[in-house]
Amino acid sequence: MAQVRVWEYPDSVIRPARGVPMSATTTKKKSGARDAYCPHCHLLIEKAAGKDWPKEPLRCPHCRLLVGSGRARPTPSAEPGARGSAAGVFAHDAKRAGTERTASKAQICQAIRDVAEAVGARPERLLMVDYQQRSAADDSVPELSDVFAAYGSWKRARRAAANGS
Repeated sequence: MAQVRVWEYPDSVIRPARGVPMSATTTKKKSGARDAYCPHCHLLIEKAAGKDWPKEPLRCPHCRLLVGSGRARPTPSAEPGARGSAAGVFAHDAKRAGTERTASKAQICQAIRDVAEAVGARPERLLMVDYQQRSAADDSVPELSDVFAAYGSWKRARRAAANGS
């Protein structure tokens, strides 16, 4: 018969109880509801939504793609390029929205500078998706359609905000 070697553990090592899987003892339980992020554009859809959100399929308010039942993500982390593809959707919608604007160029530039400061970026490096998400949550920030109506492109608007125009 093979001899079974018994390993001694120092008292500082915590061992799981017999019959309890190791993963059950090493994972931390998360209490409370968690935020829900779109699996496509990785932007916040709902705060404190819960684990299996949404209960029924719905459209993301940012990228307009369908989010299936229980398919929301708990974190905004994404593969490189995912936020860029969302920016393309935002730009297309903003350009189609029309050319009539409700905000002045000065208000738009100030909004870009304010959002950039809040995000921790320079105005000329601010991502369109960061601006759009702030605009969706805060009515005082001009909409992306106003930015495109005033400047024609996101790049020109950022450059104007950075130069103080």
